[in-house]
Amino acid sequence: MKTKRIVLIAAMFGMAMSVSAQEAVESKYGADSVACVTNMSIYSEAYKQWEASKFAPESFSQEMVNAWREVYFNCPRASQLVYTRGEKIMDYYIKTNPKDRDAYIDTLCMLMDARAQYFPNDPKTLASQEAGIMGRKGMLVYNYNKNRYEEAYNTLKAAVAKDPTQLQGAILDAYFRTTIDMVNNGKEEGMTVINVYQELSEVIDDNIKVLAEGVVELETAKAAADSLGNVDEIPALDKQIEKSEKSIANNKVTKNNLDNLFQPFASCDDLIKVFSAKMAETPDDVNLLKRITTILDKKECTESKLFLDAAVKLNELEPSPEASYSLGIKFFKDKKWSDAATFFDQATKTENNDRRYRAYRNMAMCYQNMGSYSKAREIARRAAQVDPTAGEPYLIIAQLYAESSRQFSGEIESKAVFWAAVDKCNKAKAIDPSCADRANSLIRTYSQYFPPIDKIFFNDYAEGQSFNVGGWIGETTTIRAKK
Repeated sequence: MKTKRIVLIAAMFGMAMSVSAQEAVESKYGADSVACVTNMSIYSEAYKQWEASKFAPESFSQEMVNAWREVYFNCPRASQLVYTRGEKIMDYYIKTNPKDRDAYIDTLCMLMDARAQYFPNDPKTLASQEAGIMGRKGMLVYNYNKNRYEEAYNTLKAAVAKDPTQLQGAILDAYFRTTIDMVNNGKEEGMTVINVYQELSEVIDDNIKVLAEGVVELETAKAAADSLGNVDEIPALDKQIEKSEKSIANNKVTKNNLDNLFQPFASCDDLIKVFSAKMAETPDDVNLLKRITTILDKKECTESKLFLDAAVKLNELEPSPEASYSLGIKFFKDKKWSDAATFFDQATKTENNDRRYRAYRNMAMCYQNMGSYSKAREIARRAAQVDPTAGEPYLIIAQLYAESSRQFSGEIESKAVFWAAVDKCNKAKAIDPSCADRANSLIRTYSQYFPPIDKIFFNDYAEGQSFNVGGWIGETTTIRAKK
């Protein structure tokens, strides 16, 4: 049936099913370069008009399609635009011809396969893009027809295996959705959802890490350009920073979507049931033990006996930062703060960025519970360095400041810690909207401890004035009155 559909549309467009060996060795403008350039000009101008009309149906012309077809057929190496614009043309046919939708989807797949063949590397950056094209193909098949989930799943799975760094968040999201469809329709076992969830979570965490490190480098370059007076360089750097920050935000949205999709498969009871059976079958499978401890930790299912058994077994079979992290969680739950801090410290040696961040964050909370505020802040700052997009380290520091208020004497000095604490809460929600609710809750609490305006006045201070918080905090904040 699929072959018949492709033949039908290929016949309609006059497109060949494959290119000849002769064409394969010709120049990018094909055997007839004049005809190629002419048709490129015709379809390009018509396409631009269609694009300018925001792809209105009345601006879609058969002349454009005919010229585009000739370029695709006779000089497929002429320009990558032949494929990106062809994708839009196919999108138009798919949406306006529901009866032949699947046939046009097949033709779109053929088009994207040709793009991967002729433009395996991006013409501008020269970077490989085959996995990206493959991933987009799978995503589009799924978006156009959810009933073709199995085809989309296999394509997306291959794209992720080839190079996940080329895949945008929407593609990863589509892969996870097709995985769930495969499981719900009995074509994959339930464990597949868990495995793919962990795999994609690690991909996204790595993407965020690379992007965040890139922003730091760009900010450094911007500061250097500013200090040297190279102001002409700053707009370009600002644009790159904005683009990277937008990508970070998009990755976080994708990660949140994955978490939400995973929820039906993520109850502690269900996970423990699945993992217990797997661990009983292969108790010495190190990869399985890592998966168990990682996912149960992310889903806050660490109170279970399974988590403890897996953590102990993992440490026995392969002492590692991952095993240390799991034992740290166990001791943390038991409120054995010193032991937990020791294991979390060992866990920071991991190459997994998300796990390293969590290790530092948890270690900071251990020292907080031990009353070692200065040490806790030092560790929280390390967590923030590992993940500059996370707001939680700043919330921890805010709590440290507030909890240490009794260490300060004086009507203003003892209240100044709450100004500094609110500063950290504001910073947390500014860089990480996901923690805004917690930050706002702490701000409401801490603001109640601000001194009244008369206390500020009679101590020779004024609202808005800078104030240096002494002691172990050693930070400058702004004076604010209780409202």
